Amino acid sequence: MNALPHILGFLAAVVLVYLGLQYYLAFWVLRFFPLLPVSPNWVRCGVLLLALSFPLSLWLTRAHDGPAAEWLAYASLLYAGVSLIALFCFLMADLAWGAARLAGAPGGVRPALAWAAVAAALLLSVYGRWCAAQPPGVRTVEVRLRGLPSALDGFSIAQISDVHLGLTTPLRKLEQIAERVREIRPDLIVFTGDMLDHGFGERSRCAALATGLEAPQGKLAVLGNHEFYLGVAEAEVFYRGCGARLLRGEILELPNGLQVAGVDDLRTAGTRPAEVAELLAKLDPKRPSIFLSHQPWMAELAAEKGVGLMLSGHTHRGQIFPFHLFVRLAYRYFYGVYRVGGMTLYVTSGSGYWGPPLRLFSPAEVVAIVLRPA
Repeated sequence: MNALPHILGFLAAVVLVYLGLQYYLAFWVLRFFPLLPVSPNWVRCGVLLLALSFPLSLWLTRAHDGPAAEWLAYASLLYAGVSLIALFCFLMADLAWGAARLAGAPGGVRPALAWAAVAAALLLSVYGRWCAAQPPGVRTVEVRLRGLPSALDGFSIAQISDVHLGLTTPLRKLEQIAERVREIRPDLIVFTGDMLDHGFGERSRCAALATGLEAPQGKLAVLGNHEFYLGVAEAEVFYRGCGARLLRGEILELPNGLQVAGVDDLRTAGTRPAEVAELLAKLDPKRPSIFLSHQPWMAELAAEKGVGLMLSGHTHRGQIFPFHLFVRLAYRYFYGVYRVGGMTLYVTSGSGYWGPPLRLFSPAEVVAIVLRPA
């Protein structure tokens, strides 16, 4: 199915929300700093130009690939992340000033609150950039899997998701992830989508790094929404080059008897529940099964069909606070371990980051799933 309507709808929503955010930031600066030595119109125009640099840079990197366009994209995405943090800090300053006025505080409190909000936004942005640059942590999760034979007690799976190698995520991030996977020494490696993004380069080195990740039962992968945006053909070449078997609406039985089903990103591919039900109905309910799906959708359906373990990503655990709050509203299964009927669902925060090179109060992770008999 054509992913273009999903891409255009997503971009339109992002741009509209982003422009509204920028208008609030400009309005806030003019209210709290009325004595700035520049015209209010200059402030409005400056913020508008910064806001427009985001979609403009994305267009430039597609139309005119080159270092200048990539640096502009990086700067605009960094500014987008800082804007989200500033939005939260400035809102807190607004609320604090409202409470201070009700309490009869003197007018001198207002500039103090303004400078405190600006300082908090800068400090949190620096901290968020530092967090994004750090290697992902390792989170170990034990899962009781129905039908698992005692011979597979302790079978381990390394889950890697949402790296978004591209404009703002350098190849160094994949090197960090590879180091973590080697520490885990898993029996199976799974990529649950969004490994790649626009601006993806250094393909040969990237494939060499991923090829170096070894596991006795091999490597499996499913496509995320951003791989549709980048181009499915290019994503297929990448996964094939790094030695991973891409599951696109199919089931693979491992040599040890584990059944693994995998689907393309459900929303972007336009997959219907009936299609997922038809696929999962082919699983043998008497044997252990794993379902790989980039977005944590249709978990109830998977549980009804007897899936034992579902692995997903996509949510990034919000990535940048306070964006967590909005992602929680959009996704019932936001982050961590969930019990859905007789099935265990794990939603990872991701091993990298998307867009703005920031992670605030949402650390990246490589997940070590350890299977135990039910």
